[in-house]
Amino acid sequence: MEWGKKVIEKALEYANYEWIATEKNLKHGTDSNGVEVDTPDTTWKGKILNCGWWKPNQKNIGVAYGWGLASTIEEFKKGISEGKYVGNVPEDKSRDVSYDCVGVDCSGLLTVCWELPKKISTRIIPDYANVIESIDEIQQGDVLAKIGSHVMFFKEFVDDEKKEIIIIDATRSTGKVSVRKENVVELFCKGYKIYRKK
Repeated sequence: MEWGKKVIEKALEYANYEWIATEKNLKHGTDSNGVEVDTPDTTWKGKILNCGWWKPNQKNIGVAYGWGLASTIEEFKKGISEGKYVGNVPEDKSRDVSYDCVGVDCSGLLTVCWELPKKISTRIIPDYANVIESIDEIQQGDVLAKIGSHVMFFKEFVDDEKKEIIIIDATRSTGKVSVRKENVVELFCKGYKIYRKK
């Protein structure tokens, strides 16, 4: 299978993953190491973010956003059954990572889908990828990244005009991995660039 298609299939597996958790998997407080945790379940509403979405004892779709994490699907599934907290959506991005949680953040999704040897942050994407100068050259498996901020996978163009794209990412604002639409010009104006794995 073509590498880029394989990457997108893996990202879609995260966006479409179905799971059931219980009340023991939600947390609003400190973990076993004193790290603050807020799972993106329906009982949570932050001051800035309103991304509480998953419901205990019901089918949920999409791997939960987990700050600083890069859980594989297997680790996510096992973590739920072992009572780990599902996701962590800090409003304060200086918050420490809680390893009592399972999920992925944006660079965690990149880490697993690009099969990188260790969890990376968006700051070091240029160590693993080259910039692609033109939107006309973008292909599946490539990402749009704003270094030090966010990264998303390119899936496809909405139409032949190439003004809008379908992307896959993990965001705090949605609380999970999802498939969304983005405007290309707006992304470039915000400082995003296209990167292809070396």
